[in-house]
Amino acid sequence: MRNGSTVRRGCAPSASHMYRIKRSQLLCVVGLMVSGLLLPVQAADDEKLIAEGKVLFQTKICFTCHQVDESVPAPAGIAMKAPKFMGGFWGKKRAVTLGYGGKEATVTFDEAYFAESIRQPMDKVAKEAAAPMPPPPAVNDAEMRALIAYVRSLSEGDSAEDPSGLIAKGKINNFSFAAYKGNWDRLPDFSQLKPFKTGTAKTGTADPGLAGVGENFGVVFEGNIEIARKGDYSFNLGSDDGSRLYINGKLVVDNDGVHSMRAVKGSIALEPGDAKLRLEYFERGGEERLALDMSGPGIKRLQLAKQTIQPPRRGPAFPTGNPITVIDEARIYRNFIEGASPRGIGVGYPEKVNLCFDANTMQIAMLWHGAFMDAARHWNGRGQGFQRPSGHYLIQLTRDQPFAQLDADDAAWPRADGRDSRAKGLTFRGYSLMPKHRRPIFDYQIGNSLRVADYAEPVASELPSINRQLKIRGNGEVWYLAAAADSITEEEGGYKIGGSLLSVSFPELEAKPMIRESGGRQELLIRLNVKDQETLKQRYEWKL
Repeated sequence: MRNGSTVRRGCAPSASHMYRIKRSQLLCVVGLMVSGLLLPVQAADDEKLIAEGKVLFQTKICFTCHQVDESVPAPAGIAMKAPKFMGGFWGKKRAVTLGYGGKEATVTFDEAYFAESIRQPMDKVAKEAAAPMPPPPAVNDAEMRALIAYVRSLSEGDSAEDPSGLIAKGKINNFSFAAYKGNWDRLPDFSQLKPFKTGTAKTGTADPGLAGVGENFGVVFEGNIEIARKGDYSFNLGSDDGSRLYINGKLVVDNDGVHSMRAVKGSIALEPGDAKLRLEYFERGGEERLALDMSGPGIKRLQLAKQTIQPPRRGPAFPTGNPITVIDEARIYRNFIEGASPRGIGVGYPEKVNLCFDANTMQIAMLWHGAFMDAARHWNGRGQGFQRPSGHYLIQLTRDQPFAQLDADDAAWPRADGRDSRAKGLTFRGYSLMPKHRRPIFDYQIGNSLRVADYAEPVASELPSINRQLKIRGNGEVWYLAAAADSITEEEGGYKIGGSLLSVSFPELEAKPMIRESGGRQELLIRLNVKDQETLKQRYEWKL
C-alpha cells in the first residue's frame, strides 16, 4: 500500500501541529477527499475502530505483503519489496514513482495517500518496490476509516524489541490460570465472568495456548515470583492483543487494547520474599502472542511467559532462502502452516494457485495465488512456529467441517472453535496421488456408512481458480457446508461470500443450495441423499 496527496483539514489545530497532539485531545473530525468521495476520518481513533481495521487488514489480504511485526514476516512482501508498516512511518515523506517505473515524486504517508494507494494502486508506487501492488478487494468508506485507524496505530505503537540480549528461563510459583471466551476491544472485568477452563501448570510459564482456543478469548495467570534482594524491578510486557500486569495488587504495566505485538515497560520497588503476580491477557484475532520478562538486583533478564521479546535482528527477519518452486507437478508441504491446525497440508499447483487442506476438519482452510511456500523455517526438523503462505490474494475459508449428519434442518453445524479442533463424526484416512501431475486426493469417512474422495483441480487463467470434486460413496443422507460467513449473497451464476474475494458456484448441481441463518452467521448448505455414489462439484473463484 502506498500514499498519495496531502489532506486538507478544516478545524484547529493546524495540520502541522496535529500529529504532535495526543489523540485523546483531538476532538475534531477530518474530511478527506479521495477520488471524489468525502471520507470523514475520526482523529481520535477508538479501540473498536482499530480492532475492525485489524480484522480487515487480514481479510483484505494486506498482511500478505506488508509486515507489521519484526518477528512475523510477510513472505509475499519480501519478494515484492513491499513497504513495512513498522515504526514511525505515518506523516513521513516517501519516495514514489508515478506509475511503475515512471517519474519520481515525493508524497506524505497520510490518510489521502493511504486511501489512494488502495483504490488506485498503480498511480503512485513505492520507489523501492520490486513490483506494483496487486489490486486489493474493494474497500468501502467505512472499511477505509477502520484500515486507516489500524495502520496509523501501527506507526504510533512501541516496538516489541529489547536490545538487552540473552534471557534466562524463570518460573511463576503456585501457578494457575483461568480462561474466558469473549469478543473484546479492551480487557474486561474478569471477576464478572465465568471461566470455561481453569488449571495449573508445573512449568510456571504464562502461555495463552493453555486456553486451547485461537481467538476471541482471554486468560488470567496468577502466582508468586520469588524476590531475593530488595530493590527496583523492571517488567517488560509484550502482547498481541492486550495485556496488563499487576504485582502485589498494583498495576505495573498496562499494554491494553487491540494491537499487533508491542512491548511496554514498568517498574516497582519490591522487598525480599514472595511477590504476588497477576497477568491478564486477551486475544481478539490474528496471532496470539504473550511475552513477559523481568530484571532487577542480580537478575539481567528472566523469562516468565512462553515467548520472548526479541532483540533487533541482523539479517533477514525470519528464515528465508528455501522457496518451494512448483513447475510441472503439484508440490506438497506437510508442516505447520499459519491459518490451519498443526495438521495442515499445503498443495501448490503449476497453475499458480495453491490450497491448504486441514486434516483436523477435512476442510480447505485457505486458497491463494502466486508463490507457494518458503520451507526455511522448518528446514531442520520440525522447525519453530507456523509458516505463512508466500503468495497473494489469500482467502481464509471457514475451517468448520464440510460434512455433517444433522438431526434436523435447523440443527447447529459443528464448529471448529480453536486451532486444534477436530471434526465430529468424520475420520481422516490419508491421501493418494494421481499418477499424472501428482495431485492429491484426500480420503475421509463420514460416520460408518459414507466415504469421501476429495480432489481439487486447478483451472489455469489470468486469475486461476479451483474446482473441488467430492465423490461420496455409500448410502445415507448428509449435509454439505459449502461456505459460512457474515453474509452470503446470491449473484449471477454463483454466491458471493462475505466481504472476501471469494465467489463459489456448483457446476452440474440440479438442486439449489440453501442459505440459512445460524449462530450469528449465514451458511450455504446442500442436502445430499447418497445412493451408492454421488458427485458434487464446487468452484472457487476470485472476484476482484
